[in-house]
Amino acid sequence: MGELKDFPVEPFSGLLGYHLRRASVLVMADLTEALAPLGLKPADASILFVIAAADGITQAEIGRMLGIQRANMAPIMANLIKAGWVAREAVDGRSQALRLSRAGKAIHRKAMDATLDHEHRLFGNLSAAERARMIAQLQGLWQSRED
Repeated sequence: MGELKDFPVEPFSGLLGYHLRRASVLVMADLTEALAPLGLKPADASILFVIAAADGITQAEIGRMLGIQRANMAPIMANLIKAGWVAREAVDGRSQALRLSRAGKAIHRKAMDATLDHEHRLFGNLSAAERARMIAQLQGLWQSRED
């Protein structure tokens, strides 16, 4: 009694948010597993990707871009700097530009390869058009909530 099989229809079948959460759990677990051999977490890799794409970006800018709170950003950055992957460079009195070190560029490439393998593993069955449409719809959803 009370088991899910007793219901004629799964109670969450029509709830998009439920399916997005389940998909998110699956995606993040797979990505976490893919990055673990590199000693990275998804947030670490995301920060490396942003610095590689925007050399000289500040920690505050990365935090805003990725939605990472200042209190959470500081220890992540400290670990990336301690690992020798990210270097700081003074810009003005308070701001510091972030750059990937040589080792940071190497780990960035490995993280990108692991992430692309992860994407192919989970979404390789989608056509380019399906992927683009799905990305646009999801991006539209989260961006509309930020405005």
